[in-house]
Amino acid sequence: MEWNLLWIHRKIFKVYTIKRKKVKFMPGRSRFYRFSEFGREILYDIEGATAFFVNEVEAHLLDLLQEGKSLDECIPELNRIYTGEVITKAVQKIKDECFLSEPRTTSQGIPPFYTLDLNIIQKCNLRCKYCYSKDSGVSPVMNERTAQKAVDFITEFDCKQLSISFYGGEPLLNFQAIKSTMEYASTKGEEKGYPVVYNIATNGTLLTDDVIAFFAKYKMNIEISMDGPAPIHDAMRITPDKKGTHHVVMDRLDTLINTSGLHTINVHSVITNHSRLRNVYRYLSQFPFQNINISCVRPLYNKENKYALSDFQEVQYLEDMRELALECLDLLLKGIRPPYYIFEKKILQLWNHANNEHYCPAGITRFGVSPQGYVYPCGFAADRDMWKLGTLNRLDKSKIGKWRAHARSQPRECLTCWASNLCVDKCPLQPVYEPQCRISRHSTQLAIALYAAVKEKNEMMLASLVDEEFLSKIKKMIQK
Repeated sequence: MEWNLLWIHRKIFKVYTIKRKKVKFMPGRSRFYRFSEFGREILYDIEGATAFFVNEVEAHLLDLLQEGKSLDECIPELNRIYTGEVITKAVQKIKDECFLSEPRTTSQGIPPFYTLDLNIIQKCNLRCKYCYSKDSGVSPVMNERTAQKAVDFITEFDCKQLSISFYGGEPLLNFQAIKSTMEYASTKGEEKGYPVVYNIATNGTLLTDDVIAFFAKYKMNIEISMDGPAPIHDAMRITPDKKGTHHVVMDRLDTLINTSGLHTINVHSVITNHSRLRNVYRYLSQFPFQNINISCVRPLYNKENKYALSDFQEVQYLEDMRELALECLDLLLKGIRPPYYIFEKKILQLWNHANNEHYCPAGITRFGVSPQGYVYPCGFAADRDMWKLGTLNRLDKSKIGKWRAHARSQPRECLTCWASNLCVDKCPLQPVYEPQCRISRHSTQLAIALYAAVKEKNEMMLASLVDEEFLSKIKKMIQK
């Protein structure tokens, strides 16, 4: 069985480069973080990128070790309270789980998958009240020639798979450029011998039958924006003449669901002080979304957002997140992948014992291109001139170096934060926002608890997060 588990890990995580290395921690951050969740105490080994439940004896042993005492010094103190057998078991568990004698840290490398973010248009047909985009009155549009040149640019790299994402504004306002780009990139992919995956983030209002049919042909991964039931959605996502859009999105979603060929249908929702996480999730979970991504509204250009959660609403949000985590746990233990996406990346990172060297591969294997043809680290940076890396004809190596140095640096708050290695909210383009940090730390605790709970029961059930078909093979393997 031990050999089979090793084979399973290698098969699932073959896209990662795993290497051993020492990690130097900044002053103020311990190697271990302990907390209680699901009614039990949990130890998160920051350096070893693992977590497990601890009992009273194990917790006492860890207290002594964290005081700086050696194992030989700990045993006599434990003998005053506990029997030799339970001490032996506690020491062995900490050694097995926490790599006591030889601290271990693995590092998740950047896989050879390249991503091209095309900011296909900076205009939108809606006027969402909390939108972070500035309305400058100028709406550049990417032409087909520039888009195809961007494909030529990315396919010159030595990659094994290419992902192309279309962003805006509302990208479907420039559907013709999207269409021709996908046709061109698919041909290039065949020439290069690797698949091309397509993604789009859209408000859903312009998904005509013809657009949906075309996307189905190319197995487009579609993420639509929906903030919940009509009263919640229509309070925020409105047209220029202030009309709600929920009925239009629902009509288009119904067509999407009933169209075969689509790879995935995902949803992104924003929680404001007009909505509640639990209620929005209940509404969205009735639809067959592959991923349900829900986030809190952020500040607008360093200004306080009037739609931000109050202190009381933030507490409610954290309580709702715990409730959803318990539902996720129930599904995972049944071998079912939960659609609530917030925990998945962190759980898989723990499963693979990987610490993030990079928040994301922006500027390494991921690049964004503006409508004018300028290259940036990602699509989100595509209107920030200070991070312009060059043009489709020539990248500036000094600017790439400057970006990568910036991306590796972290604010002081992150350097001493126990959750930093698992954080999915420390984008170097975003300012530190304490309410968001509190929510992120809470979701990280819950992800750690989920990992520890599933690991204790049957760690291989986490394979449902990777491949449900593969999970069925694992079940058969375990039953033999």
